[in-house]
This record gives sequence, structure tokens and C-alpha cells, in this order.
Amino acid sequence: MDNGISRTTAATILNSLKSGVVPRTGLEYITVGRKSEIQALLQDVSIIEQGGAAFRFIEGKYGSGKTFLMHALRNHVMEKNFVVTDVELSVDRRLIGNKGQGLSTYRELIRNMATHACPDNGALQLILDKWIGALENEVVQFEGLVPGHEVFDVRVSQKIYKITSSMEERVNGFDFGKVLASYYKGHRTGDMELQKKALRWLCGEYRTRTEAKTDLGVNLIITDENWYDFIKLFADFVVKAGYAGLYVCMDELATLYEIPSRVGREYNYNKLLSIYNDALQGKASHLGMIASITKEAMEDPARGVFSFEPLKSRLSESSFEQDGAVPMRDMAAPVIKLSVLNPGEMYVLLEKLANIHGILYGYTPKLEHDDYIYFLKQQYSRTSEGEEATARDMIKDYITLLNLMQQHQEMPKEKILYAMQV
Repeated sequence: MDNGISRTTAATILNSLKSGVVPRTGLEYITVGRKSEIQALLQDVSIIEQGGAAFRFIEGKYGSGKTFLMHALRNHVMEKNFVVTDVELSVDRRLIGNKGQGLSTYRELIRNMATHACPDNGALQLILDKWIGALENEVVQFEGLVPGHEVFDVRVSQKIYKITSSMEERVNGFDFGKVLASYYKGHRTGDMELQKKALRWLCGEYRTRTEAKTDLGVNLIITDENWYDFIKLFADFVVKAGYAGLYVCMDELATLYEIPSRVGREYNYNKLLSIYNDALQGKASHLGMIASITKEAMEDPARGVFSFEPLKSRLSESSFEQDGAVPMRDMAAPVIKLSVLNPGEMYVLLEKLANIHGILYGYTPKLEHDDYIYFLKQQYSRTSEGEEATARDMIKDYITLLNLMQQHQEMPKEKILYAMQV
């Protein structure tokens, strides 16, 4: 039974997992476990839709499914009419830095904007054009005017002005609104060059205030220090453009832990604190943020997030959550800790992947219950004492096994499967 999976989606899933990366599409076909984590994150989504904000950390070891969970949520909220975006932090992309690393993160987030109609990133211009189109349709539908009428552009311009003016109360909102108005002016007059300049500014590509003043009449540019203010402005704006909100995924937050300079780490942790506080204190609206991090990068008292006391006091576990006779986790806590998938959940995942492999290559997989058990026992026995086997490593081996069995169907499956030795 194929459950409606296309061969293209099947290929994307298997090729991505075989390479050790999370596929962008088809995650709903391979999601197992994580029920309580997903429910907690979906509660956040409900709050964001109603005008609130949320920030969650997903903590777990490499290969435990942090990125998978973030991408699954990304796809879900995109289906719920959110604008989504993501960034993988790195040496060149941090929250703040002396070489423009914060601005680089912002630029990547703007480049990676996606919507249900434009799921593969690069959606900013589509969002702007949809916004203008919706306002033009309102003038046609409710005022009986048509494009070309002498009053039509005036009425649309008035609507644009009303929206951009409403953003002036936000930090840097005046200049943001003015650039949006310039984009509309370029649309109305057919001045594509003006539209390109507005897009350049919104993407954080202006290097000097003088250039921005000359081109767009604004005295401000997006910088390493102020970029997060514009993420909040975009969250407001996309709602005015007809979307449910903005959802931001930040992968590899452990990059901050790896900054060699203590001063550099603390600058970034302080920026992280500011962003986190905004979500909790109601200074952001219609904005969701989620960040993945390893346990070491979070809890190391010398270099990790917990080395910065203001963040440790906000993010550390309550004494009620400590392991005991009845371990409990507070799923409303800011940090969601991922354990590896248990053997039962891995068994279900193996079945799903075998089905998907059969769809891709047009055959019926021959693996049975005892085969799955044997594979899992072999995989778990390879793990060193004190370590946990990760789903990522198991899946890579498993897809290799499926490939070999499909490519050598004349050979008894046992000869391939039982050739695996510890």
C-alpha cells in the first residue's frame, strides 16, 4: 500500500536519509514517536496565530532527530498559511559578530522565506505582490473601481499608506513602511528599478545609509545590531499581507558554543537572551522561533548557553523534572529534550522505509518481523557502552541494506542480511 506517496517523494526521502540529511518533503510519511513534543509545539502555533510569540529550544545529541522535528513543524505551519524561513548557523552566520555574521544570518532568513504557494524558498517578492494584489482586489470588489480608473490608484495608495503608517509604532517601523510604500510605487508606475531597490533594502543588502537615502529616501539600513527588529516587523507585515504569521527555524545553535572567544560567545548569548525575552514579554507578535542545540552546547558550564547566567536561569530544568521513580517532563518548558527513538519506534520506521523503497523501485520488499528484529539487534550491539544508537546512523545502514536486497533479488535475503557482522 503506497499511502499516496509519489515516486518523486519516495526518491527525495530515501536519497536525503541515505546522505544523512533531513528531506524537505514527505516527512509526514516517516514520522514516528514524538507525539508529546509535536503536541507541545502545535500549542505554540495556536498562540502565534492569535497574535502571540513563542521561542523553543530542541535539545538532543547529533542524529537524535532535532532537525527532523524542526522541518516537520516547518512543513506543518506552512500548510497552515504561515510564512516560514530557516537558517543553519555557522562560522559565517551567527546572531551577532564583528564581521557582519548577524546580518549574514538575516540575509539567509530572508532568502529562505517560503509559503505554501512557494515552498522552495525565495518567496519575499511573491508575498509583496500578493499583498498589493489583495488590496487592489478590495478596491475592485468593495468600491466598484477598476484598474485604469482615475481614482483606483489613489484608493489603493490610501490603503497602502494606512498599513505602512500602522507600523510606525514599532522600532524601525517608519523606515520599513516607507520602503514598502516605495515597492508599491514601483509596482504602480512600472518602475522595476525602484522595486529592485526596495527588495535590496528589505534583504539587508544596502551597505551605507547614504546609498539608501539616495535611492529610497530612508536614513536607516539593516545591520548586524538591528536585524532582529526587522524579523519582528516582517512578522507583523505578513499578517497584514494575509498570512497567519512568521515561523523561524534556526539549526545548529551549537555553533555559538564553538566560538573560541569568550567575549564573542557572550555577545551572542546576550543577543539570544534579547530575542528570547521578546517572545516571553510580548514585544513580538505573530512570531514563532525554534532552535536546535546539543546537550553539551546548552549545558556546558564553561562555554555553553548555561555559562551565561541570565539564560541559565530561564532555561534550566525545574527540580520537579528531575529523573526519579516517575520521570516527568514539562512540555511547556522552553527546552524540549529529545531522547533517541526507542526500539519499538525504530521498528515502525524500518517498516515505513521498506514500503517507500518498494514504491520507488516497483517491488515488494521481502523483509519480515524476524528480519527487522535481527537488524535492530545488530545495530544496537554496535553501540559503545554508555552511548545511544542514533536513528540517523541506523537509517543510513538500513537504506544500504534495502538497496542491496533490491539490486540482488536473485540472492536469498538471508545471505545479505546475515552478512552484517558486529
